[in-house]
Amino acid sequence: MAMRVQLDAQAWSRSRFATSAAIEILGVLRHGTHHPAAHARHWYTRARQTLPPTQLALLQALIPTDHSYTPDFLTPVPRPGETMQEVAARIAATPPEEVDYQLDIAIRGRRVWPHVLALHPSQAAYERWRRPIPTALETTARKGGATVATMAATAMATLFETVLTPHWPRIQAIANADISNRADKMATHGAAAVLDELGERMQWTGTELVLERTYSGTIDWAHEGILFVPATTHVGPVLFAAEHPHPPMLIYRARGIATLGERPTDTTETALAGLIGTTRAALLTTLDTPASTAELSQKTGWSNATVSYHLGILLRARLVDRHRRGRIVRYTRTTLGTALANSPAQENAARASQLPPTARTDTPTDPAVNHRPNLPNRN
Repeated sequence: MAMRVQLDAQAWSRSRFATSAAIEILGVLRHGTHHPAAHARHWYTRARQTLPPTQLALLQALIPTDHSYTPDFLTPVPRPGETMQEVAARIAATPPEEVDYQLDIAIRGRRVWPHVLALHPSQAAYERWRRPIPTALETTARKGGATVATMAATAMATLFETVLTPHWPRIQAIANADISNRADKMATHGAAAVLDELGERMQWTGTELVLERTYSGTIDWAHEGILFVPATTHVGPVLFAAEHPHPPMLIYRARGIATLGERPTDTTETALAGLIGTTRAALLTTLDTPASTAELSQKTGWSNATVSYHLGILLRARLVDRHRRGRIVRYTRTTLGTALANSPAQENAARASQLPPTARTDTPTDPAVNHRPNLPNRN
């Protein structure tokens, strides 16, 4: 049995690579404490410690560890330069009927769609594949797809802010290095070489991409090609996701993830975060090279306003400096900022005593602490 993506040479030439914060979150939750990668297990533990229980329970109900299907609305097709807040807003804005349809697919007792049933050997096999509705999802689902989408978006944004934010620059660096490597290989050896590396369970025939699966189906809307998405938390064979009319996605494990496990709870970064706050510590350690507010926003997943707010505090604390060239203002670490970022943990406390009080921790009015995505109201 196989999924067949109709993909001629012209459509194949439009295929591209992208990164996705939402897909990284999915990988953390799908495998939990059993994730084979130490960094992902550490992130899951952190999520359990920091997320409100109702938010964590809802995400675990939508992203089960014991079932192969996750609703696609949680992982919208990535867009270049998009922050996690913008992704969350798109999740929340998913049409209610689309959310309900995706819940129907895998939840036992909900509506059976004939074209979904046709993907399985029999109705009995399909019902065995479906799962009972988790308690954490049941009440929310009764309120409709709009409520599910809004609550899931808020939970996803909270998880990213509290767990992945300090690691996001390194995650992006690993994903971008993987993309560069595979793009070079594709240019040198052709697309088939990249598919061969990703796994033997798929091949491009020249007119279609064939993926061996436990179900069958045909995708006839891949006119803009395939989206290849490396993820540091992905486990197992390439994951295929396709929801009309969006480009199909192939999600695979990025190379080089071992570097994330080298310092999953880096002592210096943890101590620094305790002194000046997680958000400012992440910005300070990200500024290895000069960067503008927009560039830092793209790297960290925060909004421009959040980045600008914290840069202002770091600037007043003399930890960063700024330089204008034309219309672009770039920030750099000062000597003091570099020393603080690179200092052993036991030296950080002494250096912190030299800082203004407002630089030492994230304040209660800090927009990155209390921020929730601007989600549309649904009536």
